[in-house]
Amino acid sequence: MAVHVQQNGFLQRLESVEVDDCGDVRTPFPAKLLRDLKNLSVYIYNCKSLEEVFELGESDEGSSEEKELLSSLTELQLQVLPELKCIWKGPTRHVSLQSLAHLYLNSLDKLTFILTPSLAQSLPKLESLHISKCGELKNIIREENGEREIIPESPRFPKLKTLDISDCGKLEYVLPVSVSPSLQNLEQMTISHADNLKQMFYSGEGDALPTDFIIKFPRLRKLSLCSISNYSFFGPKNFAAQLPSLQILEINGHKELGNLFAQLQVRPLYFSNNFFPF
Repeated sequence: MAVHVQQNGFLQRLESVEVDDCGDVRTPFPAKLLRDLKNLSVYIYNCKSLEEVFELGESDEGSSEEKELLSSLTELQLQVLPELKCIWKGPTRHVSLQSLAHLYLNSLDKLTFILTPSLAQSLPKLESLHISKCGELKNIIREENGEREIIPESPRFPKLKTLDISDCGKLEYVLPVSVSPSLQNLEQMTISHADNLKQMFYSGEGDALPTDFIIKFPRLRKLSLCSISNYSFFGPKNFAAQLPSLQILEINGHKELGNLFAQLQVRPLYFSNNFFPF
């Protein structure tokens, strides 16, 4: 069900779009419609043929109009889309997700990344990020490979409160370490069944980090780690995580805890191998 509308401005008052069980949909939002979408929530479920969500098209350099694409998107939920290969098709350097507050992704079997570097830089209001059952997902932020992007600053998520990732068996990294200083409002983090996870935070090219780097989460109250085989979890072994507000620590499926606890800087714990109340 791709939307085809001829009237100028017809979609400007549209607040919500839900697409469910439409078997022949491949691109529900063609590029020519994106300029009209304002204050929009998008929900797409059970579309067996959908390959991309937003067709961005080619943009003209210096076009201020193009830079407003998707700037009013407030919520995006994508579930059970087995053929989805990318959320954003085309150049993303003129796209802004400055209003996006909630991103929920579930059962996207072919998705290998979620954000380009430029999109990751335009998320000042993102409050919750939920990712589950994305079997081919390797990175949340795609490494620069095809589309060359000039990124003047590191990605930032200053409003992020909830980060929940589960059943993503090929996920290697979650976020670059340059993002961590912006996570001052993170309250809950859950990572489960990520068998291939190498590190939560990774250092990319050009990251100049001290020998002993401390990642600070001043408001993190709950940390849940289930069935993760890598015990140098937050980053390289010289990394440490400072969690002064932690109230609940859930750990399940770990045979060795030494390296993990060496990285955690928290108040004294009552130990069990499953649940840690303070």
